[in-house]
Amino acid sequence: MTEKTMAIRSLARLADHVHWVREWPDKPTWRDRLRRWAYPELYRFDRSATPPSPWVDRPAGHYERTGWRIRAAYFRSDLAFEVEYVVCDLCEIGWVESPHAYEGYKRCGLASAALRSLRRAYPRVQWHTGGGHFREAEPFWSSVSAGIPGGYTQRERCHHVEPWRTRRA
Repeated sequence: MTEKTMAIRSLARLADHVHWVREWPDKPTWRDRLRRWAYPELYRFDRSATPPSPWVDRPAGHYERTGWRIRAAYFRSDLAFEVEYVVCDLCEIGWVESPHAYEGYKRCGLASAALRSLRRAYPRVQWHTGGGHFREAEPFWSSVSAGIPGGYTQRERCHHVEPWRTRRA
């Protein structure tokens, strides 16, 4: 086993050590723009910087699903894995969508670790997916769904979780 593979597998073991963020710095805020205007020689905005923890839980962005969150794993500064999820506290149901390990990080246990970490973070929740599973992904889903309430089966989202729309305040 290579040194990189061993390091990625140790990253999977850290899946419960998550850095939770309210906002994700995809672009500079108005304060960043003001600093750039006032102090251009001191301004630095590096959105590719290594996050403070290898596992990050952040809100889905503007062009992603509103109200959903993304659990992501970083290996050094590379995005290695991410999965989108949403939980309805009232119904105690959670949905996961689009688990994806990037090239060079596949089959290292990151997806299983992320789903296990979500189940630990939300212990009373039944887990489902909103869509069907690709045929080539069925072995993965059957292995991670054993003994899991909901079993990651397909289920429509409840009316408390608004798909693809902006929530009203």
